[in-house]
Amino acid sequence: MRIQRSSEHIPMPWANGRGTSYEIASDRSEAGEWTWRLAMAPVNEDGPFSRIECVNRSLAVVEGAGMLLSVDRKKLQCLPMQVVRFRGDAVTEAALTDGPIMDINLMVRRKEAEGEMAMVSDAGLLNGVSIVVAVGGSAQVKSGDSIIELERHDSVLECDADAMSLVSGTVCVVSVKRL
Repeated sequence: MRIQRSSEHIPMPWANGRGTSYEIASDRSEAGEWTWRLAMAPVNEDGPFSRIECVNRSLAVVEGAGMLLSVDRKKLQCLPMQVVRFRGDAVTEAALTDGPIMDINLMVRRKEAEGEMAMVSDAGLLNGVSIVVAVGGSAQVKSGDSIIELERHDSVLECDADAMSLVSGTVCVVSVKRL
């Protein structure tokens, strides 16, 4: 288990060049290839999403009013703290609901990895999670007898072997595995 503060997230330009994401974790190789990736990104204006072949996305708005996605011309409402899923290779356009937002986005390469993402605000056991990220402010999680204080967007990585519980706050929990 490792605590990563939000200031340690790695800034990376979007594939379409229209913004920057902040990578929380991935299984990125030295050559830059990955089978899964978790990042946060501010979205400040309407526009296209980067198309990434053979990738499934799970996305949640964690700050702001939300956005409406057009995914291959089908509407997908992204409300705060609700996870939506769509194909990364779909033609996707975002329209902000009421000003800028911050989202968290899990991308997994189909046939190479699996991943799940959920938002949790009820105290209790966090079963089978790999990563925990504080969203919506600070949070407290417990591992064994230790209480871990997380500030906004801080994360706990490599949780797989640890029994984790949410004490307070709202967190995004992620489980990932390579196939």
